[in-house]
Amino acid sequence: AHWHDPNIVIGEDGWVQVPDTAWGTPHAPYDARWKSNSSTILVLIAALRESRLPATIMSAFDNASHPERIRVGVVQQNDDADVDCVEAVCKLRGRPLERVPGTEGPNVIFKNPRGCVEFDRVRVLRLRTSDAAGPVYARGRQPELLQNEDFCMQIDAHTIFGPNWDLDLLREWGKTENEFAVLSTYPTNYKDIGRNSNKHWEMPHICGVSLSSSGAISNNQASAAANLQRPLIAPFWAAGLSFSRCHAERSVPNDVNLRHVFSGEEFSRAARLWTHGYDFYSITRPIIGVYYGGAKGGHGGWRTNREEATDSLARIRTLLRYPGSDQSPEAIAALGRFGLGTRRTLEQYAEFCGVNTMALTAEKSKCIVEYVPWDDAGLREKIALEEAATNSLVETSILSKAHLTDRAIEGLDLRLRGVNKDGFDLAQPTGGVASDALTLAAFVVLAAVVFILYRLFLRSRAAKGRRQL
Repeated sequence: AHWHDPNIVIGEDGWVQVPDTAWGTPHAPYDARWKSNSSTILVLIAALRESRLPATIMSAFDNASHPERIRVGVVQQNDDADVDCVEAVCKLRGRPLERVPGTEGPNVIFKNPRGCVEFDRVRVLRLRTSDAAGPVYARGRQPELLQNEDFCMQIDAHTIFGPNWDLDLLREWGKTENEFAVLSTYPTNYKDIGRNSNKHWEMPHICGVSLSSSGAISNNQASAAANLQRPLIAPFWAAGLSFSRCHAERSVPNDVNLRHVFSGEEFSRAARLWTHGYDFYSITRPIIGVYYGGAKGGHGGWRTNREEATDSLARIRTLLRYPGSDQSPEAIAALGRFGLGTRRTLEQYAEFCGVNTMALTAEKSKCIVEYVPWDDAGLREKIALEEAATNSLVETSILSKAHLTDRAIEGLDLRLRGVNKDGFDLAQPTGGVASDALTLAAFVVLAAVVFILYRLFLRSRAAKGRRQL
């Protein structure tokens, strides 16, 4: 192929044009919300003592065409001396928050007397640095910040957004013509946002991985695609940019049990997403960018628990059916909701991406892949029901909270730390409606269940009385 031909990727012998058949005929978007004037985007960030986090949050709002439709969810892992991200943003906006006396660390509570807009648009799950157990664990906590947003975007905590990034990503997603599209690749350097690299819009395109017998698989350095007319279907997923409908985050969340894992995160989730029917696409233009190397702005890492790390890699090997891995019914059951999907098989993914974890073989590079069809029977209805239930839950909780007095709301904010269904000590997010709304929603649902059971009990007694008569 020539330098300026459309839809080209770099191969061993130069540029190669991607055949039109590569995109296939995926399941079209179930609705037109990608071009709706009311669609919302939740930006999810896992941050470990990140000094650039406040700038990342501000960039997301400042460079969006519709900042009122953007929400940010942060899993913040800080030392007590570190700056809280929402507190820092509001201070930079000239609308500083006030801390409630006697609250600190993960349980800190803020008041917003000066009307900082981001206070209600940023949800934070606050953890201590000592609670950190690697990026997958932190990202596995992200669904706790999800409400009823339409699109979810996962990024790194040292990201810069280009102008109108929200509409640009929605258009990119729409161009895939795929309800289950996940826009994902390595972001470019922040200095290259909007730049026509090498005069033919050269973009990162991930084509291979480094395969390890331990389960610590890592994506290779990105190859390149250029002059893309639409997002290019890709074999692998990247954690630093992932943009999709939020049902992907609900159905195939990061595995919170992969504690102390770094290498192995991306391929294992790629296999899970793909077997659940999701497809990966490299974007056509540098819409966001990140700081790389020493410019990231992190203040340190986490203390690794080697025993837990060993168990996590064993979990990955079981998931990906490594030779000699534990494939007992107990090990498979232990994967729980973090197992493979049933829409496509692991064997199909191995053929698709060129990496066979069942035989520990991998092609050097596979930059051109073709869409693999699958049956979505019943899935549209399932997603619609889940979204309706989520909308109802959020609306009910917000309306219920609106009728509480300020004193009652403050009492909710001062609640004790709880334990969620996975057994984790949950430092509830503050700074918005999310945490209080979901807590109150649980009481509303419980009350409804008790009421229904009571009505059924009364009907049973009445029926029994009629039979006796």
